[in-house]
Order: sequence, then C-alpha cells, then structure tokens
Amino acid sequence: MNSKVYEKTRYQNIYRHKKNKNYVIIISKPVKTSIATVDGKKINKMEDAIKIRDNQKIKLQKGVEINCKGDFDTLWNKYMYCCEFELKQAFNTIHKKEKIYNKHLKGKFNKSIGKINKQLIIKAIDEINTTDKQKNEIMKDLKAFFNWCVEEQILIVNPIWKLKNYKVPKPKMKYWIPEQFMTFIKCLNKDILSENSSLKDKEIAYRTKILTLLGFTLGDRFGETRALTFKAVNKEQSKISIRYSINYDTKSNDFLSSTKTYASQRDIDISTKLIKEIENYKYFLINELNYDIKDDTIILFNHKLKRPYSDSTLRNNFYKYCNKANVPKIRPYDLRHTYVATMMAEGKELYLISERLGHTNFNTTVNKYGHLSNEIRKEIAGTTDKYI
Repeated sequence: MNSKVYEKTRYQNIYRHKKNKNYVIIISKPVKTSIATVDGKKINKMEDAIKIRDNQKIKLQKGVEINCKGDFDTLWNKYMYCCEFELKQAFNTIHKKEKIYNKHLKGKFNKSIGKINKQLIIKAIDEINTTDKQKNEIMKDLKAFFNWCVEEQILIVNPIWKLKNYKVPKPKMKYWIPEQFMTFIKCLNKDILSENSSLKDKEIAYRTKILTLLGFTLGDRFGETRALTFKAVNKEQSKISIRYSINYDTKSNDFLSSTKTYASQRDIDISTKLIKEIENYKYFLINELNYDIKDDTIILFNHKLKRPYSDSTLRNNFYKYCNKANVPKIRPYDLRHTYVATMMAEGKELYLISERLGHTNFNTTVNKYGHLSNEIRKEIAGTTDKYI
C-alpha cells in the first residue's frame, strides 16, 4: 500500500485515502487483492469497511471490483510522460527507464493492468536473459511504475511492493581516507602556486581542486556539482543551494536539468573556508584568465566552448592528479562516498547526513552506507601502523 496516498487506520487491513477520505480493504485470501468499491460506489464509512472486511460473502461477490483500466504498454507511456513533463525527472533517469522498457519490458505483459499479478511479474523477470544486478534495476523501475498506478488510482495495491531483490554481492565501495584526500589537495596546490606551471596547467589544477572540494564537502552527486552556479553560494547564510543537476541530453540547449528526485533539491550548510576557496577561484577566472563571470555562471564552465565541461574532461583531469599524487584512483562520484566515510570516521551518525546527501528516505542511506562502519574502523586502525 502506497503510504503517500493511503494512511493506516486503527482497524487491521483497512486504509484511508488521504485526499478523498474513502476506505480501502486489503484481502489476503483466497488471493491477495483489495476492495475500493462495492457496486460501483466508493466505501466512505468505516462501519461499511469493517463489514466488508469481516464478511467473507461480501468480499467475494461480483459487486466488489478494482478500478483498473488500460494495458501495461499504454500506461507505461503515460507514466513516462508524467516522469518527464510533470515530475520533471532528470534526463539520465528518463533515458535509463526508456532503455530498460524498450529492451526488456515492451510487449512483455499483453494483459490488462489489473490482471498482472506478482507471480506473472516474477516469471517475466526470471525469463529475461541478463544479470541479477540488471534484473534488480528492472524491478526497481517496475515498482516505481506500479506506485504511480496506485497514485493515479488505476490500482489500489502495488503487486510487487514487497518483492525482494536478487542477491547480488555488493561491490567494494571506493573512497579516500583523510590522509589521501589531503595528499591529493596538496598536489593540486603545488601546481596552482608553482611559477613553472603554465596558465593552462594552473587552470586545470584549480578546476580539479574546486571539483574535489565541492564533491567532498557537500557530499552531493557528481551531476549536481557540475550544475552549481556562483549565485548558488549564499555567503551571508553560509549555505549552498542545490536545485539542479547537469543536463546529460547533448541535443538540448538547456545546460541544467532536474535533480534526481524532488527531495534532492536542498540547501546545505557550508564552511567559510569553502566559500573563500570558491571566491578565490572566481577571482582567478576573472583576473588571471580574463573570463566574463556573472552570478549565474556555472562554476565548472568551459568558457572557450561556451558550455559546461564534459564528464570525460573532468574525469580525465581528476584521474591525472590521482596518478600524480599517488593516491588510489577513485571516480569523482566517489567523493560523495569519501564524505560519508569521513563523517562516519568522525563519529557522525548517518541520520545527520542523510538529508545532506539528498536521500528521500533514511533507509536508503542505511542500506547504502551502513556496512561502512566496521570497514572504516579497521582501515583507520591500520593507518596508524606507520606512526608506530
């Protein structure tokens, strides 16, 4: 049952629509289903809902029906339209969903949406010739689709809301310990301050430094870092505003896109040191490189090509300095993991940083980073050996 649409009542298996105030009864036997209407009428009284729940004859009579119309493919297209134009999800999110649908789901369910049950979905996913990790991605998109069907009152219950993922070994999460981060920054500072560095080399080093400081101190996503503008920094309140992600649609004239989720739009407290670093970088761009910088200028902007720096350019510069500083090669996105690992090493609780990460649900933070606790303690203990 979608908790965004329905709320629990004091009576078992009876839920109330938050907006319309009508009741829905969950029936588990002989088959799992739900009752929203009787003889075409919604259930508006709690007494009626209790009678329907307790009276097996009423549960099974023909007058009880679920209001579900449309086939899977038609509704999926409506769902994608909603994701793009109403929910305004990021281009990458839309693109991934379309790719999964076209490759694995299109034409898979030639049935009315109300006749697609849990067993049918499990069988369909099992038959797909792909990895278990990819099957989990397919399941994730299907759960989101069925949740949308519930919100649109096409379905009452998501048929796979409790369906467990395939067991996939978690890849080892990469991150730097504080000493490695400091080594990396020192290497960048050396090139920025060196009289032997060309202006081009200084620009690359400075840009990589700002990218690294933003990713590490904010704990934001790489696409969010790339979309930050100078006006996003509020010096008076010591905050930075995250409202956009970079637009990965190369055909679009808009550089900015929506964040991954609505909850990802957030204001983050930042230190005066980070504000000073951003101001120094802005000063460097204006006075050393003679770039025209305005408040709404993207911080990581390629002024020669008149567009934000590409993923590949920023990554390659970052990897170059990983090698030069002789620190483990991680992705720029792993700076987000580095932030979490560092905060946990400092004794900060996960719930304190969940909102900063832009997670809608605290459980997301726990599932992704909860296992780091023991790993970090062991790694920090091991780093002390060199001082003994």
